[in-house]
This record gives sequence, structure tokens and C-alpha cells, in this order.
Amino acid sequence: MSSGRVFNVEANMETLKANVTTTDNLQDKSDPLSGTFTPKVLIVGATAFEAVPEYNPLDAFLYDDQIVDFLQAESEAEALSLLVEQEDIAVLLVDVSRENKLNGIAFVQKIRQELENKTIRIILFGGYTGYLQDLNILRQYDISDFLDILNLTVPQLFSSLTIALQSYERVKTDQSSRQSLQTILDITKELYGVRSVKEFCLTILTQLQLIHADTEHCFFCVPDEKSGELVLAAGKGSYEELVRRKVANVVDKQLLATIGHVSRTGTNEHGEEVSVLPLLRNGIFKGAVVLHTNRGVTVIEKRQIDLICANVTLGLENADMFEEIKRLAFNDSLTGLDNRAKFRSDVQTFIEEIARPSKSQFIVVQFVLDYLPELNIALGHEAGDDLLQFVSEQLTLLFPNAISLARTSGDGFGLCIPYDADLGLQLIPKTIHKLFERGPTGRVNLPHVTPRIGLAIYPEDADNAAMLWRSTNISLATLSGKGGAYFCYYNKEIAGKINARVKLNNALKIGIGREDLSLDYQPQIDLDSGNIIGVEALLRWERENGKFVSPDEFIPIAETSGLIAPITEWVLREACLQRKTWLDTGNADFKVAVNLSLSVFQDDDFVDLVRTILAETECPPDLLELEITESVIMEDPEQALQNFLKIGEIGVGFSIDDFGTGYSSLSYLRRLPVSVLKIDKAFIDGMTENADDAAITQTVISLGRNLGLKVLAEGVETKEQVAFLKKSGCHHAQGFYFSRPISAEAVLPLIAKYS
Repeated sequence: MSSGRVFNVEANMETLKANVTTTDNLQDKSDPLSGTFTPKVLIVGATAFEAVPEYNPLDAFLYDDQIVDFLQAESEAEALSLLVEQEDIAVLLVDVSRENKLNGIAFVQKIRQELENKTIRIILFGGYTGYLQDLNILRQYDISDFLDILNLTVPQLFSSLTIALQSYERVKTDQSSRQSLQTILDITKELYGVRSVKEFCLTILTQLQLIHADTEHCFFCVPDEKSGELVLAAGKGSYEELVRRKVANVVDKQLLATIGHVSRTGTNEHGEEVSVLPLLRNGIFKGAVVLHTNRGVTVIEKRQIDLICANVTLGLENADMFEEIKRLAFNDSLTGLDNRAKFRSDVQTFIEEIARPSKSQFIVVQFVLDYLPELNIALGHEAGDDLLQFVSEQLTLLFPNAISLARTSGDGFGLCIPYDADLGLQLIPKTIHKLFERGPTGRVNLPHVTPRIGLAIYPEDADNAAMLWRSTNISLATLSGKGGAYFCYYNKEIAGKINARVKLNNALKIGIGREDLSLDYQPQIDLDSGNIIGVEALLRWERENGKFVSPDEFIPIAETSGLIAPITEWVLREACLQRKTWLDTGNADFKVAVNLSLSVFQDDDFVDLVRTILAETECPPDLLELEITESVIMEDPEQALQNFLKIGEIGVGFSIDDFGTGYSSLSYLRRLPVSVLKIDKAFIDGMTENADDAAITQTVISLGRNLGLKVLAEGVETKEQVAFLKKSGCHHAQGFYFSRPISAEAVLPLIAKYS
């Protein structure tokens, strides 16, 4: 063609169709970023070309040395159908000449708006040049070019097609970049809530599989914290069951060498069958992803994979940090065992997932080393640590099938194991006990330590982890008063008593706040004159239901719970206030006695408390007498002596309560500023019928008189007892025979009666 004019397509349709691909052969899509891009151009209409039957210029058109597939659609409907089926058509060449009678702008509008195809490049051609004057229309519908068929040459056509195809590639590249960025954002969002390294790695592998659908087998490996060797953190396909295995043991030498290479270079390697992707942060190797890709990755897949791996290293560190926090929260650093929180969590999980559905039994064991703190003091914490580490190692060996094993306190361990009726319930504690008979080798200076072991059975003793652990605590508490016994299974009866004591303790605390406590007074009688020479203040507690609780019941609870201190302070102050009140009425001839517990009297601040109360109440010190038992004196003799002497200097008197029931030394007794010995009621009850009780009573009376002390008998209830005491030379007595405890208002009238 000397003129360079393009032939008429409609006039030579057969020639053109020889150069286009029918719809039957258009099932495989191509992508400019895939590496296998085959450009496709759809020609719609085509009635405006002049005929040159012997020559088709489209035969000569190449794009980047690639053959272009030209598709033909004779109508708008056929073209729209093709565009729906073939989403990878790059360029649309539309004949808008008058002869074709195709409304070009309306057609383009459908493509852009109804099909929402923003990617395809559009070239209009025809004899109407109005499109060139209306550039706004071209811009509005993103039309790449308009070709005037009357003046069109082959170079112009080729140039326009080339520019359109280049534009299509740029659009696809931009879309790919945006898609990759969105993928990264989506993955980052998903990884935000990941709290374990394994979950993090599985999430990354899943995302990479979505990008490259042909990847079935893949794994994520990280350096081991201790050895530095690469281990599988997560895997899919054939690697799924190989988690925690060394990479060197699961891949061939070539792949292992590739992983080692990329860990040093930090560059991704994409092969036809395998992609190896290193993860580095600040130049430090953190792990690697290995994908068996089968067909290799496309350009866009490679870009997305590289972007993901370049941006997830911080997420891996965060997951590792959360895992470390979790490890610290649920792991004991000394022994490497779980801690109590993890132990209870594991036991509860086992109940819900296995024990309850299968109706199976198991045993929870808690044991403590009561003398470990003393061992630490005597031999140093290193010795105690050695013992704890030895115990944890041996427990792991002895109970390999344990449901859970943990160090649950500074000196305690927890063990949960399946129940085996054939072994016998005593075998478990005996097995644990034997550990401490030999101790760790190389530490011959370690003293013998005996564990105290509490056990509970699921579901007989409790049906949840918290209550099972509580049951073992009750078992341990039961052992504290069992002499040589070192283990105990949970007992519901004892648990009931403990629960009752706890409830009583709570009620006592509330009662103190409600001022439910009060004082009664029991007179002390001079056996020679019959006069009242003193009163003992006796604590009373009236519950909200009007019933009184015996002091023998609530005083021990007050002592163990620490409530005895505020109670004693209240009793002292109340007794001194009442004595001052009686003094103000002119009654100065008798003392008020207050009983003290061990914990209160041994307190360094007790002397100052006595001084303060005496000063605040203006009660004369010589009208107050403190009753101390022998056990209080002998618990810490030196501290007791110091408090005795300091309080004695104030002018307060002392009596030794329940004398004869303890183990006080007479030589020590002579050093104390004591003025009265009180004979325990246990001897008084039997002295008129039992020769031994009579002998003890007479001996105490004789001892007191020889030491220059007054002797007072407690619990006197009969006239025969009174007669025996008088005959034996006892000075004073108190008990129901003379008077029951009475209110403060009744004291003065009773004194007048006895005077």
C-alpha cells in the first residue's frame, strides 16, 4: 500500500478473522505482571477501513516482540459479553464511524460505569472528527486516543496501539501496588491480635498461600533461643507435624544451604520450585519462610510476597515478646516448671475437655517443704535452690504422664495425675516422700527435709480446679496437727470445721465493728475475810441472734487471725475506764484483772500501749492486774522478762494464770514481778476426790506461800472445795460458788453485800 491507508475490515473480514482468536480459545487469562503476558486487543465494529484484500497490516504488529491476540466483536452486545468473559483484554479498538452506527460514547460509558472496568485502554476510530474537538469527553471516560480513519497510516495505528498497551501495563502495575499495600495493611491488622509465635507464623503462611494458591507445603523457621539452631515454628502440608523439629533434620542439604545463604545476605530467593524468604530486623536474622511453589511465582506474587516478608519482622518480635510475657506470667524461672496460675488453668482445661466428658478421675497433689526457709537461712539460698531444682527434675521423671506439674509457691509444688485405682492411694505420697530421703547428689550438707502432702480426688472432692486446689490446702492444714503424718487426703468433715472457723472469724470481725463485745466481771474472794478483793474482766460476744459465743471458741480464732490485738486493746481500755468509774464512786479497795494472750504480751509496743491506756483512762496502775499464762512466759523468756520489768515499774501487778499446767522454771519465776499464782480449775475440780489433784493443789499453795505470793483458786463451785482450800492455806478463790460473772452495774452492790 503506497498510500499507507488501512484496508476495510468489513470488506475483507475473512482476512482479519484469520488474525484474531475465537472465543473458544480464550479461556486462559494473561497478566502483564505474571511474566507470561500475551496482549489482547478487542476490535468492535470495524466498518471504516478501506479494503486491501491482499494485505492485513495487523499481521505485522508486535508488542515488545510478542504476538498480539486480536479479538473481533461485530456488535455492542457481543463486545460486552467478551469483556465480561475476558477480564484481561488490554485494549478496546472501537469503530465509531457513521456507517457502523455504533454510539461510541454510550458504549464506553457502559464499560466504565456498568462493567466498572477502569483498567482497559480504549481507542476510538472513524471518520467523525468531533471527538477531537471535545477533549472533555475523552478525559471523562478515560479514552486513550481517537484515530481519524480518513488520514490514518499504519505507523499511526501501531503507535497508538503501543501507547495504549504501555498505558495498560502501568495501570495494572499501579493496581498491583495498591493491592499489595492493602494486603500488607490487612495482614498487619490481622496480626495485631496474635499473641504467640506459632499463631503468628501460621497466619503468615496462610496469607502467603492465599497469594500463591499452588503452595501446599511450606514452613516458618526461627532460631532456637538456647542453641541458635533453626527449628520449625509452624508448618503446613507435609511440615504440619514437624513443628519444633530442627530444620536440618527435615530438609535436604541444598535447601538447608539456601536457607543459610539467605540468612546471611538477607535477600529473597525465588526459584521454579522453592522460594526462601529471610526475615531480618536491624541486620539481625529473625527467621525464614520456605514455600514449595511448584510452578514458581509471578511478578505480582513475588512483589506481594516480598512486601509481606519485609514488613512482618516487627510483628514476629511482638509475638515473641507476648510469648515471653506469657512465659514469665505462667512459668517458674528457677525450676522451669509452670506456676500455680498455669497449673490451675491446665487442670480446669483438662476437666472441661477430657475428664468431665469421659467421666474419668484424677488426683491433685499439693506438697510444701515447711523447713525450706530455715534451710535457706542456715545454708544459703543456693542450697534451697538446689533442692527445688532437684525435686522438679525428679518429679518430671517420676510422673512423665502428669496432666500438669508446677511450682506453686516458694516452698511448694502442685501435681495433677490420672487416677489409677490399682496403684493404691498411698503410693503417690510415698513416691514423693522418697525423693527427700536421698536428696540431690553432691550436697551432703543438706539436712533431712520432709514434705507435707495434701491430696484431693476429682470429682469426689470437687468438680473444678479452684475447689480442688482449695481441698488440697485443707488437707495440708489438717496435717499441721497430726504429729508424724506427712500426707492427708481431703476430708469433708474437717473442711466443714475449717469453713465454720472462717465464718466465725468473719462474724467476729463484723461484731467488733458493731460493738457486739462486752465485759462481765467475776469477783475474787478473800477466803479468810470473805471480802471481794478483786474482779476478773471476762470477755463476752453476743451474736446478732442474741446467742453468746463461748470465749473458748472465739478467742483461739481471734489469736490466729490477728484480731486478738484490737480486742485486747479494747478490753484493757474498757476495764480501766470501768475501774476509774468505780474509783470515782469511792471504791478503791479492789483490783481489776485482765487476761493477756501470747502474741499481745510479746509485742514490743505492748508496754507503751499499757502506759497510754492508763494515762487516757486515768486509772491508777496499782488497780490493774495482768494475768499471764505459763505458756506466754516460756515462749520467749527474755522478751517476757523485759516486758514484766517495764510494766512492773509502772506499778501494774501480775498474776500467773493456770499455774501448774505449764513448764515454767521456778528459778525464772523468782525473777518476775509476780504477786499472785492462780491454780487451774482442772486441779480444783478433782482435789476433793482425787489424791493426785489434792497433792498438786496443796503443793502449789505451799510453793506460793514460800515464795511470798498470794495463791488464788479458780473454778470453785462447792463448799467442800472451799473448806479444802481454807485448810490448805489458800488465800483467794473465785468461781460459781461465790458468784457467776456479772455486769459492771452489779459489781458494787455485790461488793457491799460481801463487806
